[in-house]
Formats: sequence, C-alpha cells, structure tokens
Amino acid sequence: MQRLLIVIGIFMVLLAGCSFMQREGQLLPETKTNLAQKPAASPSFFTKTSVHPLKEPRGFAMISEWLDSETILYVEEHDQKSTLKSYHLFSGETESFFETNEWIIDVKGNEDLSLFSILTYDESDQSSLYVVNAEGQMKLELQQFGDSYSIYWNPYKTDEMMLVTYLPDWDFEVYHINVEGQTIKPIDIGQTYFQWNSANEVVFLDWDELQPNYEAPLFSYNLQTEEREELVSPIISMMSFSDQLHVQVSVDSIYELYSNYTFSVEGESVSKLEMPILNTYSEQWWVPFYEYDPKASVFYYLRPKYSGDYFSYEDGYQLMAFDPRTNAEVSIIEVDQHLPIKLSPDGEMMLIGNRLEEVIILKEKEKISLLQS
Repeated sequence: MQRLLIVIGIFMVLLAGCSFMQREGQLLPETKTNLAQKPAASPSFFTKTSVHPLKEPRGFAMISEWLDSETILYVEEHDQKSTLKSYHLFSGETESFFETNEWIIDVKGNEDLSLFSILTYDESDQSSLYVVNAEGQMKLELQQFGDSYSIYWNPYKTDEMMLVTYLPDWDFEVYHINVEGQTIKPIDIGQTYFQWNSANEVVFLDWDELQPNYEAPLFSYNLQTEEREELVSPIISMMSFSDQLHVQVSVDSIYELYSNYTFSVEGESVSKLEMPILNTYSEQWWVPFYEYDPKASVFYYLRPKYSGDYFSYEDGYQLMAFDPRTNAEVSIIEVDQHLPIKLSPDGEMMLIGNRLEEVIILKEKEKISLLQS
C-alpha cells in the first residue's frame, strides 16, 4: 500500500496536475535561579485556540481532506480494513467517518464539502468509487467501474461531477454524474482533464495522441446541447474557479525560462504572472501545486526561486499568495520541497505534505506538524 501511495505521489507531482508575533517567557526575579529557560511561545499560542497535533495512530496512512474549516479527514489502516476518521484540530476530538474492507487511496470533497468522493482498491487491485455526504452516509457506489478514476466536481452544481474511468490497455471513458439524481451519462470526449467553465459547460485541452506536444487548443463542451467550440489557440494548461476566475498557462517558446500565467474574469484579462520553469524533459509541462480562495480572491502557489531541472532542483519553494484583481503578491513561507497543498474552507489554514501531515496558519506564517509520535 505504501508503494502505491508513493507512485501516486510521484504522478501528481509530474502532472500537476496566503504577522509574526513572538514572546519570550519572562521569569519572576525570585524564580530565575536553577530553572531552565522556557522556549518562546509560537504564534498559534495567541490565537483563540491552538492546533493539537494528531497522536499518530497505528496504521496511519495519510491526511486526505478537510471536513470543515477546523476538522480534517485522515485514513487509518488496520486489520485489513481502512477507516476514514475525522479529527478536530483544536479540540482533538476523533470520530469514525467511513469504513471499508478496501484500501482508501484518495478522498476529494466538492466545492462546499457537502459530498466526498472516496477512491479505494481491494486485494485484487479492483477499484471502487464511493460518494458520501458530510455525515459519512453513502450517496453513490460504483464498484469495479474502472481500474482508477479522475474526479472533477462541479463548483456551480455541487452534486455533479465529471468522472474519468481508466480501463485496461490505457483506455478510458468519460461520464457526467449527478449524485442526487443517481444518473450516469457517458460523454464522447477523448480527453482526461477537465475544468468547469460554468454550471453546464466544461473546458478541456484537445491533445493529439498521434503528435505529442506540450500544448494543445482549448475547447468547451456544453453538457446540455452537446456542442463543442474551440476557445483559444494552443496553451499548456488551464484552471477555472467558482467565482469565474480563469487561468491560462502558456509559453512563448520551449526555450523560455518563464511560463506565462494569464488571469481573466468573464473573458477579460486582469493580470499576469511569470513562473520560473522547471524542465521535466517530457510533454508533461511542470505546473506548481496551487489552491484558490474564491472568497478572498487569493491564488496560492509554490514558486521555485529560479528556472532549472525539476529532478535536480533542491533550493526550496516560496508559498506565494497572489491577488489577481489587484496584482498584489506576498510570500507566506518557504518550504524545502514541491508538495501538495490543500486550503481550508475559510481560507485561514493550509495542509501541506505528501501525506498532508503539516498545517500552515497563513496569517501567522507558521507551519505545524500534525503528527505526534
């Protein structure tokens, strides 16, 4: 199972696929003698509550998702079964959320965290997909529907998703699923990466399998009319968010040191970023891990210090917070590696790590380990 998680972590990396306060303890004059000096209190000491690290349970696998702004979901494996548990970061309260005799390898919440997709594998390497609500109650079950899945929740209609099922021999199928209505509709699109452009429209890059390239034209597909339309000439990648912010990644030539990130709202460009390029020497163009807070209009991403070779780059990354509407940017904290990140629903904290095992308190710019041995 650990080997599987490592492989998935590497695949995500290639695809990829926002005031400090310090206080030193002051001892009373009569108590200074023969007492060790107390360490400075962390910034979280001065917040209304402090984060309590999770005492790493036997069989701990990973932290997988936010349940709400103060509660995380983590996977525990024991006695040939997986349990998805909730953990309140401030009270330390733990509850069982979902249990299965299969291995849980991925959990992904929808826009408002009212539904969660849970991807599993069994002993025969058969994959299943479950969708549960915020109470852990089953809403949809797809067993042995494919070897693996990619899920794209609709941020405008939170009970809908685009589902890609990967089949043997590198084949795949695409479906539009309505969880509440229990409908599964096949979609005739030969691509595996989607972003929601509106409530009823997705966009995708139309890659040509016979002519591999690092860029492709962007198309839209209307789920109601089944019409597709070419939107822009070839680009590298595209991100879309629920407040109608869109990001297009492009490059002037393969010899450039920076990629261009163009931010637009309702079709009008509002700002641009230049991103140092880490070369993967493949058609898989490097895109940093990112998150977006639609309420605060802040785009978070991990920025390398300079362009170079992805596999040999070792000089750390800055977690940046960029407001595309004002063009303002600030550095939050530096991290050693390019690691997955996941923003809390209220935008105040961010999970980070291959197992999302650390949390960053964004206002205090403090990083705390969530695992305590």
